[in-house]
Order: sequence, then C-alpha cells, then structure tokens
Amino acid sequence: MSATDIWNFAAEARARLIGATHGTLCTLASQKAMAGHPFGSIVPYALDAHGRPIVLLARIAAHTANLVRDPRATLFVTDDAAHGEGDPQATWRVGIMGSMVPLYAPSREHGPLPGARTVDTAALDDIVARYRVRVPQAADYDETHRFDYWLMDTVVRGRYIAGFGKIRWIEGPDMLRAPLGGGLEDAARGAIEHMNDDHGHNLIEMVEGLCGFTPAHARMVALDRAGFAVETDARRVYFEFGREIDADDLRVAVIEVLKRARTARRAA
Repeated sequence: MSATDIWNFAAEARARLIGATHGTLCTLASQKAMAGHPFGSIVPYALDAHGRPIVLLARIAAHTANLVRDPRATLFVTDDAAHGEGDPQATWRVGIMGSMVPLYAPSREHGPLPGARTVDTAALDDIVARYRVRVPQAADYDETHRFDYWLMDTVVRGRYIAGFGKIRWIEGPDMLRAPLGGGLEDAARGAIEHMNDDHGHNLIEMVEGLCGFTPAHARMVALDRAGFAVETDARRVYFEFGREIDADDLRVAVIEVLKRARTARRAA
C-alpha cells in the first residue's frame, strides 16, 4: 500500500470516529473469577483535539476497576445505520486500541484515582465541553456517583474495515491528527480574532441554538480541525464541524455551525 493509500484509509477511519457518538469499550476484567477476560459495554465518547477518545466512567463501574488494574483498552465503533437491517458486516467498523489514563483537576471535589494525570482547570473544561456536545446530561452525573474522564492517551493501533475486502491495520500515529494541520496553524489566530472582533453576536447565537442558554458574552478561544471552543460567562462550550477541515474550509464550516444553531432555535 502506498503512503497516499495509507493516509486516505486513516483519514477515512478518523472520519468514522468523528461521525459516531458511541461505541463498545473493551477492558480487561479485574474480578478474580474472570481476571484477564475481555469485558465490553456500550459507552458514549468524545474526541480531543488530536482525535483521541474520551469516556466518562463512574467510579463504581467495572471499567474503572479494570482500567485502574490494567489501562489497556479498545473502543470499537460501528455503523449505526446498519443496525437492525441488512448485513452489518457489509458496512464499516473501526477499533482503536491503546492505554487509558484518568484525568484529575485539583478543582474537583473528590480526589484522584490511582495513576491519574493532573491537568489544570482549563484543560479539564475543554474535555468537559467536548463531551457535553455528545452527552449534555453529563454535568449531572456526579450527583449520582463520582465520575472521572478517561483519555486514551496512547493510541497503539487501529483496525478499520470499510466493507468486504477493505480491511487495514493503521498505526497509532496515523489514527491521530495534528490539531492545527491543514494550514490552520497559520490561519487560526486571525480567524479567532476576526470572530471575536466582528462576530461576537453570532457566537451568542450559536450558544443559544446549540447549547440551550443565552450567555451575556461569548468569545472563541480555540479551534482545531474538528471544531472550536467558545468561552462564555457560564461555561466553556465546544462546537463540532462534523468532519476534519483544512484552512480553506474554515469559513464555510463555521457558517454551517451558525446555520445549525439558527435551525435549532426556529425548531425550539
């Protein structure tokens, strides 16, 4: 396979992970009676700026006990459209394998899990914003049980099946993306300044339509190939593009987010 073919196949696998919202998390059982056996259950997930999976797990969950003992895991994602009809093996599925680490910020009310990585509040706010795009009720979970965000910090390999006969292993680095790749490294600062100087009212529209509250102010604070973050007086929020973009696509991608927000407001 040529380098171009590998890149295209990896990009397609990453697109599948962006487009889906949940998968089967597989960890190695820690309970004595089944220690070392694979254990899987469905979990929602988000992706960080590099495309690494993020999951939110209760401290009482079996996955938490398993990952504290052995951080290796696989997230297996399938085509929702194939469920319940047709042949699920005729469409795509992707597995991403690596090691998970729990994230902890000193601002959290409960202490860290064993092996946790300490991050600052801003970094955790970014993770929370990305996850709440897919699971808006996540903010209430701590009221029931203690929860922790887990990041697949090390991605070892991916396995992408695009259909019959279209099967490839993908090396870990190729499963990830450069957050400011595609020319965004040069374009990001100017784009953020332009949005804040000239389109602050549009950022408020986006928050109103897609996040369900009206902020007193909103400022774009970061962007990457898959979306952008906005800081408001209430909390940080994140807007997904739904795909990886290049710098040439940025203007259209932001306008598409605004159109989604306006559609959502009209439907409310």
